[in-house]
Amino acid sequence: MRLIFVALTLVFSTSAFAKDNCQKYFAYDRYMQAIKTVAQHTQYGLEELCTLPTVWDIEAQPSRVITPKGDVIPHVRVQLHREYDSCLYMVRDADQVITSSRCYSGW
Repeated sequence: MRLIFVALTLVFSTSAFAKDNCQKYFAYDRYMQAIKTVAQHTQYGLEELCTLPTVWDIEAQPSRVITPKGDVIPHVRVQLHREYDSCLYMVRDADQVITSSRCYSGW
C-alpha cells in the first residue's frame, strides 16, 4: 500500500511541475508564432510541444535568409533540443512557412 502511495505521489508531482520550455518567449509574439508553426508542423499542439518531456529545451531567435539576388528575408530560427538530437526549423516571418528543417545528432 505504501509503495502505491509513493508511486502515485511521484506521478502527480512530476506532472504538476512539468517544465514549460516556451515560458521565456511568452512576451515575444514573433517567437511564439514561429514556435506555434513548428508545433503544427510536428503535429503537436502548442502547449503539448512546450511541455513535452522528450524536448529538453526550445530555442527561438531572429534570423534571415539572403537570396542569391541579395534579398533579405526575415525568419525565426526555432530549435528543439532533445536527448539525442536537435531539430532546426527556419520559419519565414511573412507567412509562417517553414522554409527549411533538419535534425542532427552529436552521436
